[in-house]
Amino acid sequence: MNPQLSMTDRFSDDSIRSARAPKHMNHRPYSNGILIEETESGLLVQQRGEAYVARNWRLTPSVDQLIRTAIASGLDWMIRSDHPLRKARWPNTRGVVYLAFSASPDLQWSVAIDTFRPARGDFGHAVFNGKYHAQFVARGIPFVFEGRNKTSGHLVVARDFVMPTLVDLAHFDHSVLALNRTPHQGDGFTTEYVIQHTIIANWEQTPWAGRYDLVQDEFPVDGGLTSRRIDILACDRSTGDWLIIELKRAEARPEAVEQVAEYLLALGKRDDFAHGKLDGILVAERIPHSVCSLAKTEGIAAYEIGWPLKLTRVA
Repeated sequence: MNPQLSMTDRFSDDSIRSARAPKHMNHRPYSNGILIEETESGLLVQQRGEAYVARNWRLTPSVDQLIRTAIASGLDWMIRSDHPLRKARWPNTRGVVYLAFSASPDLQWSVAIDTFRPARGDFGHAVFNGKYHAQFVARGIPFVFEGRNKTSGHLVVARDFVMPTLVDLAHFDHSVLALNRTPHQGDGFTTEYVIQHTIIANWEQTPWAGRYDLVQDEFPVDGGLTSRRIDILACDRSTGDWLIIELKRAEARPEAVEQVAEYLLALGKRDDFAHGKLDGILVAERIPHSVCSLAKTEGIAAYEIGWPLKLTRVA
């Protein structure tokens, strides 16, 4: 496909026209090159030379409001680099069952909705990316964790709260959806998310990379609706030992050491962590002497982190 062609050109050639469902009932352009066409198969979502079918969806007033609200909040990418999967994209007419939105083609998806109800022309609950968990809690947004995939911790929001939540997302830190975010020099470690993503994106430069492989960030300790989450979980590639890393922006308090100790105790009671040693690390910009002493007592290592990635062991 010629990258110089406009989106209209790309989706108006004979091969695409012949593959479309025969009846077009409605079509509407949106900002950032998004064009939605209603076909017999569902909604044909087109953006910047890519397309997919949202199966059985229709372009009702409710759906139009959903799309416009998401776009107005900065979620103006309905097709990302790997979402939907290539095999589910046009001209595959089966497509997918959802509409999804993201703040960037390179970030993970922000929200996906697969609950369209044709008889009512409306949708039900929405699923927001679990990486937003801390920001949901801080803003008091009501949610439950997705039951079918508790390990990822995606956030289910009831229909009545979907629109207000989308509006709230205009003020969210979407960098939590990227593993390779590089803040500007002037930003420093503005949030714990920045520390987390800096360490993950530069794992090979950390003191632990020679022994441990990354397993997961935001790893749920308990499961359920209010699970505590480990910032970074790693595993020894040779012995199967486990390493948990707790991150704190600015100055660490004694409670941070207690938090790491509690995580170690909780994982030690789980069958899936029965084999291998469990070690904990506290990382913060500043760790006072009293916290260092407590960390040594608990057998927890402590590192101070400096911008952009200088890790110094202090306990």
